[in-house]
Amino acid sequence: MERKSAAVAFSLALFVVPIAQAGDSDLAEGEALYTSQCKYCHGNVSQQTGAAPSPSSVRLAMHQEPGSTVRDFPVRLMTDPVALPVDAHGAAAGGPIAFAPPFGPHLRGIVGRPAGTVEGFGYSNTLLKTLKGMEWTEAALDVWITSPQAWVPGVYMFYKQPNAEIRRKIILYLKANP
Repeated sequence: MERKSAAVAFSLALFVVPIAQAGDSDLAEGEALYTSQCKYCHGNVSQQTGAAPSPSSVRLAMHQEPGSTVRDFPVRLMTDPVALPVDAHGAAAGGPIAFAPPFGPHLRGIVGRPAGTVEGFGYSNTLLKTLKGMEWTEAALDVWITSPQAWVPGVYMFYKQPNAEIRRKIILYLKANP
């Protein structure tokens, strides 16, 4: 009987340990993905809630003409805004761009938090109206990260992630940082 119990325990260990290690691997990958794709605009998740963004952080705000629509556009970030190329009128080449911190609300503890409630962050009226009363769940974050513009047209978040596996790992990392 002891031999059978030991065999079952050993078999379970062979099954459970790789799953736990895969979870750790996914979490590490989620952190790396967050760092490369989200941290620049939303800050360090491992900081305490409400921590000030680093002074080198920048938010891009695109000027829109009345009646125009927000659309995805490529932006090459430069470390020195003064070095941005300008046109003959002195405007930033490629369209009017403003640099101003902070850029997006912190995401520490986002899973379970009501949408649009980070103290001191200036959410758009469109986001507040559309997501009023909604809580950020893993499913809601998955839809949001897929395409914020599709959910809340006109919102100033241009990042979108079509890859479900990348979204899953980023959300896993956010969930691990309450």
